[in-house]
Amino acid sequence: MIRRHAAALLAAATLLGASSALWAAGPAGFGPDTAAKTTVADVLAHGADDSIVSLRGRFTKHLEDDKYEFVDEAGTAIRAELDDDRDWSMIAKDQLVDIMAEVDRYKQWIKIDVIKAAPAAK
Repeated sequence: MIRRHAAALLAAATLLGASSALWAAGPAGFGPDTAAKTTVADVLAHGADDSIVSLRGRFTKHLEDDKYEFVDEAGTAIRAELDDDRDWSMIAKDQLVDIMAEVDRYKQWIKIDVIKAAPAAK
């Protein structure tokens, strides 16, 4: 009898966890994952502060602290921040990656804060 109750409680907890995870994610098609691919040149020229962009390129140089140089496929570079409280071990220097990032535009400069990065699908 105790096993049956334990199994029922485990099943209920699993369902509640799954449903709350689905609920927290929200409906598909409304998040940063929907950002169209763009170029660094377009971000530099037209990227609005706090906008989400999707880029393909390579991290080529460590600049300082958690700042790196990101160069897109066209060869244009931008300063990119990889927060040091996250694990970025899935990417390597000069590896082709797809990134999602938030644009940080100030009066004198522009950079991107990387939200997620993954090796590019070939």
